[in-house]
Amino acid sequence: MMSENPQRTAFTSLDPEWAAYRDQLVAYARAGAEGLSPGDPRALVPESLRPGKHRVHSSYVWLGGLGAAMTVAVLMVVSMFGSVVGALAKAPSSLLVVPFVALGVMVLVVVVFAVVFLVQWLSWKHLSYELLPEEFNLYSGILNKKRRHVPYQRVQSVNQQAGVLQRILGVCDVKIDTAGGASNDAIMLKFVQTSEAEALRSEIFRRKKILLAGGAVDEFGNAFVSGMVVPSAWMMANAAGDERAVRIAFGEDPASVQASAAFAAADARVASTAAQLSGNVLDGADEVLQDIRGVFGGEEVATGSVSYETGLSNKELFFAGLSGAAGHFGVIIAGIIGVASFVAQIFESNIQAWTEDAVEGMIAGTALEGASPDAAASVVGGAFNTFAWEVALWAVLCVIALWAFSVVGSVVQYGGFRVRRRENRIEVEHGLLQRSFHGVDVDRVQTVVIKQSFVRRLIGYCELSVGKIDSLSTEDSNAQSSSVRGLVIHPFVKVSRVPEILDGVLPEFSHVPEETVRPAAVALRRAIVRRSVIRSVSFWLFVVAVAAYAGFVYTAASGMVVVDPGLFSIVQIAFFVYCGFFILMFALNVIDAVLWYKRSAMGCNRVFMSMTNGGLSVKTSIIPRKKIQYGFIRTNPFQRMAHVAIVNARTAAGVGGTTEALWDVSEEDAAAWIEWIRPRTESSVTER
Repeated sequence: MMSENPQRTAFTSLDPEWAAYRDQLVAYARAGAEGLSPGDPRALVPESLRPGKHRVHSSYVWLGGLGAAMTVAVLMVVSMFGSVVGALAKAPSSLLVVPFVALGVMVLVVVVFAVVFLVQWLSWKHLSYELLPEEFNLYSGILNKKRRHVPYQRVQSVNQQAGVLQRILGVCDVKIDTAGGASNDAIMLKFVQTSEAEALRSEIFRRKKILLAGGAVDEFGNAFVSGMVVPSAWMMANAAGDERAVRIAFGEDPASVQASAAFAAADARVASTAAQLSGNVLDGADEVLQDIRGVFGGEEVATGSVSYETGLSNKELFFAGLSGAAGHFGVIIAGIIGVASFVAQIFESNIQAWTEDAVEGMIAGTALEGASPDAAASVVGGAFNTFAWEVALWAVLCVIALWAFSVVGSVVQYGGFRVRRRENRIEVEHGLLQRSFHGVDVDRVQTVVIKQSFVRRLIGYCELSVGKIDSLSTEDSNAQSSSVRGLVIHPFVKVSRVPEILDGVLPEFSHVPEETVRPAAVALRRAIVRRSVIRSVSFWLFVVAVAAYAGFVYTAASGMVVVDPGLFSIVQIAFFVYCGFFILMFALNVIDAVLWYKRSAMGCNRVFMSMTNGGLSVKTSIIPRKKIQYGFIRTNPFQRMAHVAIVNARTAAGVGGTTEALWDVSEEDAAAWIEWIRPRTESSVTER
């Protein structure tokens, strides 16, 4: 029996005819949620929108099990291969047993596959989810049962991700982020049908919106808000599309049914200021893939009206690929090291001969001439021969090839990029092969961040992102690293376009305050000392290098240690090379400090604060006053002597929170900022 809804106390009482119709409709809706025939109109309603528990797609068993089984089988074969080879090397006569060993390995692999698939199937049978009136429930566990409750009001975002095989099959992984404390544990549903994922995302945000507005939801998804009934898709299907009958049957005043039609019309409006979509060469391929939707993808589900949408132009796509490749520099270095290791194994004898010849050349080039300039030239000449130049050329070609592959990979990653404003949500999706979708409620956005690297600043571009409360899940090991950038809503956009995009995607953040508070005059000197000396790794390495070189020269000159002239020249050349490197880094640090002083500032108005930290790269953070969890001022003894302080604003962005700080603000400006951030009624907040 349906529980009494608190919203219905204000509704009119039903006459017996309407009450009987409602009871009949409820019984029909409860009985027909499963086992619908293909010709039944109710079968068009996505399964996630029907009452009861639902399972993920069956590809969870065979596709997920295949990946796990392949991993286990490869590890077993690799671990056994070394033992078998070692045994054959010690006893060649045991070669006759190789076929039996191979047969045993094959049987073992088959057993492993069977066990893995059995466990995967049992896991699938005991994995289900359910949309209850006030919370999302996830049930899992074969022996140890686990039930997780997620209130709709706590949902941060509902994201989708699909690999290449998943896109072909039309399934994806759904991640539900919650604002759940420091750990922010997320819920992951793997191998969900694409249409079901779209319906699930839309319904979760719909119920959250209703509950936050003070309404209520029943077991069928019907919403009761301010005396009105908003029927769910499932109830409409059971009532043959008769919306008026459903609304009256569930308690709405018949006289107000026609008058309240404006509620639905207002909720479905589409803004007339929607931007023209930017296009690029990959958009056509992405549209084809989106239309195909995969083998089990199902029909596209409407998830709400869009008021603004934009993408990437060809130039923006290319530059985004270049900047993405720069972000993968560590992967490129790892690839180069791997290639170098492979080359070293192949040309081991050549490298050994080259090393011996180089050392002999160095010693021969300086043995007779001591440490003269000609000796240094002989050292350099002896260190490089034809083979060395060939290795260097191959290394350069490997770097270029890896960089090119990284650029292509980044371009494909940003293929089909779209950012849109859909009702009260921001949605970002991209990826030509591996598709990623991120949707976040506007009220969960903590900051807007505008970043300019040195190269971006030279050509007038920036990266636009939002900081949100991120979460971790046991299935997503990369969540921590990916959350550092927040949600990127445009990877490479002209600075002049930022106000237009903010007006379309986040009009709530369009009133950016003017930055009038700058670091104190003494901050320039302090920044130079801090960045060029105190925090400079190259400076302290230079100090160590000078001390080591002075000790080396002293011991050689005093005769305490006999130093070969060739070794002395090598040390001398290395020291002077590092001196040049230190001078370059010192100059860059000084320039960075000067630019930081010139470009750093902050400002506040009634509802926002803006903070910019400059330098060779520039970062501007726009923070709503109500999103600042707390603010504080920090000083050290040297800052107190200079009458400056560090201003710190803490938000919930990221995993565990993020702190935005501006160094060396005058004590007066810092005190005024603390006064601005102090909790008070909205009417008492004055303009600054």
